[in-house]
Amino acid sequence: MDGQDVIGHLMSVEREAASLLANAQAEADRRKAAATEEASKKFKDAYERIVASAEAGFARDKKAIDERRAQALSAYQATIEAIPLSPSSFNTYLDSVFSGT
Repeated sequence: MDGQDVIGHLMSVEREAASLLANAQAEADRRKAAATEEASKKFKDAYERIVASAEAGFARDKKAIDERRAQALSAYQATIEAIPLSPSSFNTYLDSVFSGT
């Protein structure tokens, strides 16, 4: 082989190497994009499951608290309504407060 053939062969090898490198980079970019998309999808699915579970728990706990509050309010109202009214005792108390005796 003369010098020009060697240089031509080396240039051909260099072009082939550059082509292989470009193809490898394109494949790496494609795989990276696919992996990123898959990871994002898994994250979104997990996030939505966690949020749905938290919202369901919140709704369940709020309902239980609302029921206990309603029961406590009913019990309090029943207690207040069970106290007998005595206008004469109330008037006597007011007279003692305002007259200073």
